[in-house]
Amino acid sequence: MKTLHLILSLPTLTLLLGACSKPDAQISIDAAQRGANVPSSLYGIFFEEINHAGDGGLYAELIQNRGFEDTVIPEGYRVEGDKVYPPAVCNHLTGSKPHPDLSFRWPTDKIPAWSLEQLDGAGASMTLTTEFPLNSATPTALKVTLPAQGRVAISNTGFWGINIEEGKSYFLRFNTSNGNLFDGKATVKLVGADGTELCNRPLGIDPDKNWCQYTGELVATGTDHKARFVIELEGKGTLLLDYISLFPAETFHNRENGLRKDIAETLEAMRPAFVRWPGGCVVEGITLSNRIKWKETIGDPATRPGVYDTWGYRTTMGFGYHEFLQFCEDINAEGMFVCNVGLGCQGRAGDACAENEVDFFINDALDAIDYALGDGTTVWSRKRVENGHPAPFPLKYVEIGNENWGAVYEKRYDKFYKAIKAKYPQLKLISTLGLGGQKRHEKVDMIDPHWYVSPEFFFASDKLFDNQERGDYEVYIGEYAVNQNVGGGNLLGALAEAAFLTGVERNSDLVKMASYAPLFENVNDRVWPTNLIWFDSHRVMGRSSYQVQKMYAENRPSFNVAASFEQPVIPVKVKGQIALGGWDTDNEYKDLKVTLADGRTVEADMTQGWEAQEGSCSTENGVLKVTGPGVMRWAQWTSSEQFGDCSISLKARKIAGVEGFLIYFGMHDGKNGYVLNIGGWGNQTTAFQTINGNDMPQIPNNISQNVETDCWYDIRIDVKGGKFTYFLDGKQMLETTIEHIQRYVVTGYDEQAGELIVKFVNATEEPFTTSINLENVTSIKRKGRVVTLTSADPKDENSLDDPKKVFPRESTYNGFSKKFDYTFEPWSFTVLRIGAEI
Repeated sequence: MKTLHLILSLPTLTLLLGACSKPDAQISIDAAQRGANVPSSLYGIFFEEINHAGDGGLYAELIQNRGFEDTVIPEGYRVEGDKVYPPAVCNHLTGSKPHPDLSFRWPTDKIPAWSLEQLDGAGASMTLTTEFPLNSATPTALKVTLPAQGRVAISNTGFWGINIEEGKSYFLRFNTSNGNLFDGKATVKLVGADGTELCNRPLGIDPDKNWCQYTGELVATGTDHKARFVIELEGKGTLLLDYISLFPAETFHNRENGLRKDIAETLEAMRPAFVRWPGGCVVEGITLSNRIKWKETIGDPATRPGVYDTWGYRTTMGFGYHEFLQFCEDINAEGMFVCNVGLGCQGRAGDACAENEVDFFINDALDAIDYALGDGTTVWSRKRVENGHPAPFPLKYVEIGNENWGAVYEKRYDKFYKAIKAKYPQLKLISTLGLGGQKRHEKVDMIDPHWYVSPEFFFASDKLFDNQERGDYEVYIGEYAVNQNVGGGNLLGALAEAAFLTGVERNSDLVKMASYAPLFENVNDRVWPTNLIWFDSHRVMGRSSYQVQKMYAENRPSFNVAASFEQPVIPVKVKGQIALGGWDTDNEYKDLKVTLADGRTVEADMTQGWEAQEGSCSTENGVLKVTGPGVMRWAQWTSSEQFGDCSISLKARKIAGVEGFLIYFGMHDGKNGYVLNIGGWGNQTTAFQTINGNDMPQIPNNISQNVETDCWYDIRIDVKGGKFTYFLDGKQMLETTIEHIQRYVVTGYDEQAGELIVKFVNATEEPFTTSINLENVTSIKRKGRVVTLTSADPKDENSLDDPKKVFPRESTYNGFSKKFDYTFEPWSFTVLRIGAEI
């Protein structure tokens, strides 16, 4: 008993000891200085069918390839071995056709997830056929032939195993076509991985009907997380099978065609204010023809054709538009529908419909809105009523496109905006252009920047929104995550995201919504490096990043209050060489001059002293030309001088390519330093980046900028410590500062609870003691709550086998007052809830 008592007391003892040490810094919170209201919409979720997020995950269907459509080749595509190749459409941005090597994975099994075993007799076979379709939307069926009297077992593995639990019921639905061609009997079974029968039910096959549907309940007599579904046929002849579906009887909110309960509850626990659907790149498709078509995702799931997914597998779209809206209603969230603007994925094929076809896509989006919001008398709202939902759904947002950019998108967005606002002025419409993109539209409600970065970027981004231009627009951070250099997703990445969110919450007058991405990963099929929630057939687990998201949503204040945080800042020194280049772009450079801090100038000889690092370089008439081959193209000035604080000026011209200029400085040790990327990210954004080998995280602050071909630009970069300033034609365009800080704070007040909320990130290996002063507070409750997310090693990760390795710990603290000292644990994200009247 004594040992147990000591273990339970250790966290409190640590804090008390820390409070006795001299504070390392001071946080002053002034409750009288009220900041922006923190909207209830701030924290939501983004769903995309990636990593088997829906089929094999959130969507509760247990049978994989239930309709035998998984190897149907998309129209115009071709398959070679384990690859599928898109058609040679024209990319509307570049005018070129896809690279001949552009391909995506394709199953090598002829009938994925299904197998046939001959138990008695010989010569049995199974093949796919479209000769007698169950329906026109899903024409493929399984043809099983027993040429002589015999017995076969047709098995389905599910999604890397079917989770069967003793005593639980499973709803079966499947179809056979006989037409007096098969003489025999059938048995339906659930079979464990070791061959144990968990359910056995005979099935009478109608000998006369072309197609006959069977439904029924299977009750399991045992448990196995990697079970199989088996149909045994005994007899002789030919039988067709199609749409074989098995659902747990218990789904989330017990919905038919519903969601896996444990996974849906994991989402519900995040308290999401909104849900975005259906993506993501799947909105656009590899090519436009292969996009998600929402009208094919509603109604009887047996009649949904599904689609070959952009992420390398076919999805049934069982979790379709209706199910998405129903889920929003079930968890009290607002819906966000992402529509297609007539563009294929610009990061893949990038084709565009003709301008005279844009109205089709506008009308399609209006129909989707009508389905959700109509009064039941219009065409598509009547279909909603027919599908069992008379009342409107909670659709509030429409994102116009997904990760689209360029002149074609900008023009189409404006057309969509006008058409949708004319009929649905209450909806918030979102542009996919990032920061600064609001200036490229006639009118915009929200813009949607995305960030997939290394920890360093988000640790440097707490002030990203502090100086963003305000105006008649808002920001929705639709996709963000630390997914570089963090393994499958460790504590360090989660702390970086927590640091980033301090700035998001503090700037909630501008940033109204945010959603981490991607949301899901079936651990058997990771196609994206880092994902928020992991699962297999029977388990689900939130990474440490999930815990950060949950802690922010659970501790959202009503409004911000001002806080000043005095802490040591590590100075940044820049010193190294200069290089010039482009990303998939050929450029020319001339008149490079460096003005040093002491006033001396160093002029580069553009005809010699340059060494190509990637691609090639040549000189002519005092001009340095940096060109391909390869995507990365850059040449380094071999000057022996190492440039620190200085002013770099030059002229640059784009010859050909998809982006703009790369101007490197402070380069050392081969591939370390900094770069100004002008017209990067699809020739739409300019930002400074840090270079750490192959990792090039963006330094916070960027602008919207496009680089034209065959135009000379006068460029200047001023470097002073960690402060970088970019000028174009003498006009200041961008300024950013690198600060090596490792601790972050944001404060607010919860009016309902009557509590001050302090969120603090300590991204160091040492405990951090700070004095906290509460100003303009009339009373303080000494006793309050503390929630801490931490672990011994920042590389620690949760797993399905150890889901709580990095997990929030809640405790009581008895030392709150108007002025108190507190010690934050190493590698921690902490929430203090302090009862206070203000």
